[in-house]
Amino acid sequence: MHRTSLMMTGLMLAMFGGAFAWQAGAADEDGSARIDWMEKAYGDGRHNAFTDLIHWNGMYYLCFRHGEHHVSMDGEIRVMRSPDMRTWEPCGVLRTFGDDRDPHFTSTEDRLYVYFGVWDLEHAADHGTPNRRDVRSHFASTEDGETWSSVRGVYDPKWWLWRVRRHEDVFYSIAYSAFRPTPSMRESRLLRSEAGLEWEYVSTVTTERMSGEADMWFEDDGSMWIVSRTGEAPGHAWLHRSDPDKQTWTAHDLGELIHSPVIVKWQDRFFTAGRARADDGNGHVTRLWELYPDEPRLRRLLTLPSGGDTSYPGLLVDPATADGEKPALFISWYSQHDQESEPNFTRATASVYVARIIVED
Repeated sequence: MHRTSLMMTGLMLAMFGGAFAWQAGAADEDGSARIDWMEKAYGDGRHNAFTDLIHWNGMYYLCFRHGEHHVSMDGEIRVMRSPDMRTWEPCGVLRTFGDDRDPHFTSTEDRLYVYFGVWDLEHAADHGTPNRRDVRSHFASTEDGETWSSVRGVYDPKWWLWRVRRHEDVFYSIAYSAFRPTPSMRESRLLRSEAGLEWEYVSTVTTERMSGEADMWFEDDGSMWIVSRTGEAPGHAWLHRSDPDKQTWTAHDLGELIHSPVIVKWQDRFFTAGRARADDGNGHVTRLWELYPDEPRLRRLLTLPSGGDTSYPGLLVDPATADGEKPALFISWYSQHDQESEPNFTRATASVYVARIIVED
């Protein structure tokens, strides 16, 4: 491995605690959720990470980044599909000249989109090596799940359209400032687009707590709320709620660390998943919560088999339970807890997993 790669891998081990063994569920998880089944969707000894899921035109789609390690510059986007969430086939590779990462789906009835961030490089003024400079968001789309459009850049450089949702025929995203060196203040702003290509500013959600990665939900009165990662200690996720005009926002501490939160609704209940801090303080895990946005508060439900560099989930309601008596959820995530199952594993190896979770209560 190249010296720079070794240095960056060491940095990632320090960040994620170097604890790759799966850490079991927390004591305050009451057993009301359980794993029905679990599969490894993809693993090849490399760093496969940052996942998302969607159900579109009768098929399930899974996307993730494929690269040498967590912050290598060779990241590309892989897309796979499945009729049943258990058997997967590749159906797309999206790449640019930068580090392509953190893909997320959105869709219309006749087109599937993948939005992702691309880090570019800045050359050193002296004899140093290049470093990351700015993020710009990009997307590609398909009408048949196999043939993809060219990749196109959206909005301004230095802004990351983290997750894109479509509501009442309009695309929305919570974008946050993303460039190097890391700014002392980060803004999260709401953007909208009629067709997904040209975006316009709606309002500033927050400039506090180094907020970033966020998912969103829309209410019938025109208001919306989001759950956002923060970068200042203690790192709790915050819930921000807008007025019906989406201009004024209030903020509430959710009391738990959540990185890359994703939100789904089953009947009148909300669930969220993301990266959580392990209870022993040693590294991170992937966790599922029930979310009560009107209070607001979280209830821990389940810690998935996970460890080391992990999480960044996709989350769906199993359509078979949409009108049932209890919810089942499909989830994707990545983890390093089972590295040695790959014959050519390294300390950077991470694989992508999918599971069906039944919520009993």
